Amino acid sequence: MSSRVAVVGAGISGMAAAYELRSAGIETLLLEARARPGGKIDSTPVDGLTVDSGPDGFVARDRAAADLCRRLGLGADLVEPAAEGARVWLDGALRPLPRRSLLGAPWTAEGLQESGLVSAAGAEALARGLAGDAEALRADATVGEVLRPRVGDEVFERIIDPLLGGINAGAADEMSLEACAAPLYEAACQGGPFGQALQQVADRQRRQRDPDTGSAVFQSIDGGMTRLVDALVGELGESLHLTTAARSLAPDGETWRVVTSRGAFEAAGVILACPAWQSARLLEGLAPDAAAALADIDYSSVALATFVLASEVLRRPLDGSGFVVPRSQGLMMTACSWTSAKWRHYNQRDTAVLRVSAGRSDDRRWQDLDHDELLAILAGELAETGMISAADASAGRFEARVTAWHDSLPQYRRGHLSRVAEIEDRLAAETPGVAVTGAAMRGVGLPACIRNAHAAATATARAVLGDGAAREGDRP
Repeated sequence: MSSRVAVVGAGISGMAAAYELRSAGIETLLLEARARPGGKIDSTPVDGLTVDSGPDGFVARDRAAADLCRRLGLGADLVEPAAEGARVWLDGALRPLPRRSLLGAPWTAEGLQESGLVSAAGAEALARGLAGDAEALRADATVGEVLRPRVGDEVFERIIDPLLGGINAGAADEMSLEACAAPLYEAACQGGPFGQALQQVADRQRRQRDPDTGSAVFQSIDGGMTRLVDALVGELGESLHLTTAARSLAPDGETWRVVTSRGAFEAAGVILACPAWQSARLLEGLAPDAAAALADIDYSSVALATFVLASEVLRRPLDGSGFVVPRSQGLMMTACSWTSAKWRHYNQRDTAVLRVSAGRSDDRRWQDLDHDELLAILAGELAETGMISAADASAGRFEARVTAWHDSLPQYRRGHLSRVAEIEDRLAAETPGVAVTGAAMRGVGLPACIRNAHAAATATARAVLGDGAAREGDRP
């Protein structure tokens, strides 16, 4: 009987799972339908620079990504942002986000009105909500259902929705609080005055910070995130098979028969690390309820435009990490990252790099435009937000590239983590030896994907192979 494990999908989840299996001495086949590995970790050349066109860093509080980097020999190349402090584009000005806040939710109303982020009525609503004796949350709910009564509509729509909605390219009114904003869920589950609960959770996070990262909120890799993919490719070697699409999965005695575009082979275990709808297709005849739940996960599409321009074209200093844009402002851009200020490896004396995002689950306008049309609109919005002049925007005094990420960000609805647990239980009962991981399951960020991939690899190795050593076999 074969003792190998097949991993389907060579995004960060699949690569991390395969690396974990190989590190344990288990023969692994990593199958990727496309011609390149890495999934959403990618880069684009713009005006002589190679810039991340997917995630440009990761949350430092969750150590999974940094630990993987260290295992791969990249520990000395981990870097922290050179500039911090995000803003909100609101009513014609860039306004600073409140510093005493948790995922955008302030635990005090002090100074918020003076910032211009909310009106006097909005500040009063926040103060009342933070002081109110709220009942402890006992089950998952949407971010809007929990936060609107506790912080008020203005704070929610002008700060929280742009932040959380921007991260997930969704609408915070529809997002699972438990899955998308775990610290806020923890605070809501405490009950009592919400402001006090927020501050307690924030204090707890500070005490639990990794001493290696100190106060850093984010980390990246000097030279860009594709270095992580390159390091994994080097470790995985011949186990990685590109342009090899998995077409079907079926039981074959005590093993699984995996049919691919390059042939069929036997595997003792299978880890599906592909988008939810692809996992659903492979499972629909084997675990129909789990497959239906996976197929029901919606995805949002986004575009990322990378602008490289001469520093003299900028109309304001890049004295922070960038800004987010509430949907009420009517812009196509959802955020602008001041990349050359944020990361030193993009900081050149006479050049500025801006990454502009567009697209939400309920805003698909960009998909009706070609790249030139989209760049023209976003350049105009850079002028509208005071980053460059209207004349320079019209004259195209920049180099730019658009990366379109279609169906790239899974949307976590109310009860998402409970549905994921049900999927995992169904698979354990109906398809033992088959696991599902990836961004659709327990977190879209790189650390969450890596942590969950490692858990899937460990569980698969124990369930399928026990402590026995893997042996070589035929390759597709």
